[in-house]
Amino acid sequence: MLTADTASTRASHGPRTEDAAHDIDRAAIDARVIALFDNASLRSHVRKLDKVELASVWRLTLQVLSRKTASVAEPLSPIEVHKRLLEGLAGETLLVSSAMFLSNLADAEKFFGLSFKTIKSRLGGSLDTAASERAMRAARATMTAAEVLGSYDAARAYMHTRNFALGGATPAELVKTSDGERIVLNELHAQSEGGPL
Repeated sequence: MLTADTASTRASHGPRTEDAAHDIDRAAIDARVIALFDNASLRSHVRKLDKVELASVWRLTLQVLSRKTASVAEPLSPIEVHKRLLEGLAGETLLVSSAMFLSNLADAEKFFGLSFKTIKSRLGGSLDTAASERAMRAARATMTAAEVLGSYDAARAYMHTRNFALGGATPAELVKTSDGERIVLNELHAQSEGGPL
């Protein structure tokens, strides 16, 4: 299971092996993403940032990912994830999810179709189902890529690399829709089984 190291974003278990395909468990990744989004300390620190920058949010997020509790959440069924998305995730999820794979707030505004003012107004509140789902898709794809590629640095680069297996699109472009996310996750699963990058 992937953990982050606060000194670097390299996975603690090193490069992936041929057995890596057996390690990718969507329910476990969903549980880890939800546990990350639900982390009260992370949400509090994000709300208290003097200047909201994704680099600062990413540093806070890595600190949470480096703790074992973020990596050992109980798997969630698809119905449990669905219910959480319908309820609406915490507003801070917009920034945490964005920080996992984006470098600046302008990209977050484009990805979510929201202005910075609207994103900031969601802090301390709840997201609607559509924003919750988009945040979940982006974080799920990034965390899965980190599992397959061995680090969050590699996952972040992967999310913005045009890929022949994805029809020449980037994963970041595709995860805007559920169909696109499925294509990205299928491609990552193929990579974990030794398929081409």
